Amino acid sequence: ILTRDSVTVSVDAVIYSRIVDPVASVTKVNNVSSATQLLAQTSLRNILGTKTLQE
Repeated sequence: ILTRDSVTVSVDAVIYSRIVDPVASVTKVNNVSSATQLLAQTSLRNILGTKTLQE
């Protein structure tokens, strides 16, 4: 992940999730686990990209 001050950092994260709508998770998403992981990665990248290394 690249920080706002252009420093590359490696981040380990744990995702805790809960399916709120089981029917939608089966009918609208091909792979719930992959979709959740991708959303978490994108969100983390977007948030950390706004921070400097010191923050």
